[in-house]
Amino acid sequence: MDREIIHVDIAAFAVAVEQVVHPELRHRPVVVAPVGLSRAFVMALSREAWLAGVRKGMALGKAIRYCRGVTVLPPNEPLYERASGAICRVLQRFSPTLEPAGYGHAFLDLTGTGRLFGPPRDVAWRARSDIRHELRLETSVGLASNKMVSRIASVVMKPTGFHEVLPGDEPSFLAPLPVDLLPGVGPKTHQQLEELNIRIVRDIIMVETAHLMLAFGRLGFLLRQRALGVDDTPVYPMRRVPALELESALPEDSNDFAVLRDSVFLMCESAGERLRSERQRAGSLELRIRYSDYREGAGKVKLVPPAQSTAMLSESAGRLLERCLTRRTRVRSLCLRLGDLSRGAVQLELFENQADQRQARLDSAIDVLRRRFGPAVLKRCESRSPVVSSRPQASHPSPLAVCH
Repeated sequence: MDREIIHVDIAAFAVAVEQVVHPELRHRPVVVAPVGLSRAFVMALSREAWLAGVRKGMALGKAIRYCRGVTVLPPNEPLYERASGAICRVLQRFSPTLEPAGYGHAFLDLTGTGRLFGPPRDVAWRARSDIRHELRLETSVGLASNKMVSRIASVVMKPTGFHEVLPGDEPSFLAPLPVDLLPGVGPKTHQQLEELNIRIVRDIIMVETAHLMLAFGRLGFLLRQRALGVDDTPVYPMRRVPALELESALPEDSNDFAVLRDSVFLMCESAGERLRSERQRAGSLELRIRYSDYREGAGKVKLVPPAQSTAMLSESAGRLLERCLTRRTRVRSLCLRLGDLSRGAVQLELFENQADQRQARLDSAIDVLRRRFGPAVLKRCESRSPVVSSRPQASHPSPLAVCH
């Protein structure tokens, strides 16, 4: 039986949500960007700003020169999170198999739900109508037999609309479209395809698989499969995976390791304090790096045993930062994500570690001081070591000092 999958896409999600909250901004040039940073960039923009020449990822100063009357709004993550949750609650009425794919994007598997909700085409129209009337957000929806084609169908119909690709029509639907709509075709691969005079999806199909693999390796095989509309990826149902995420945008782009390390350590301090206040421990730590040229790097480590100590988080994050910094390009922002959160007791070591006990007492005392006198009562001292260790070292100063 052919699968029936829809992809819901809300163009310029952040701006669309802001315009719902502030109706006076509708039909006006609006961009969402960090305010107050010397190297802020455009994260989302309205159609009016796009027509004025503003583009996503453009420096904010340049965007303002292109469009003098543009309204600049700072990112409001809690608002976007609530809006995403509201969209998911609407879509869950039609199928339990829902996969959020970022702000303003979601996949819904309607396979086998016809007797309950009717034909998938009707469900797609009802979902669009419910989101429009209840949340005042306009959507584009694609319906196809797999996730990739349904996503591309919704992109083709932006900013609003509906498009259905019938089973078997995937190759003919994709053939005239630009190659950069296919998954895996980033700037570098796009440039390589351009050099081979491959600009639309049909051009990929005309090339033998062996020749594509000679030029692109395994990606060549995947490109041909995707050009034919083949995608067996399932729709993963929503999972409530507890996580704690913090992001730090640098005042100025920098590749100074000490500056980046201090930013990571500050996030670890905040994360550790939140974990301890909620009596949680983190089982994994992920660090994402965004460079000034908008490329990203990331790394992830398991925390064994699960940790809530600031020192242990800082140590793991510091080592991960060293491992992830593989480019000389300046860094724009850093994101720390602690996953696999758990509560309760953990497996203790056979022999108690006195240093860990001292560190736990120190964290507790620091938390009490900061709650009573504010976060500025303590500051981090400079250290020659790129990593703060939970073990006492006589050659390095204490990582914290009381401000008088």
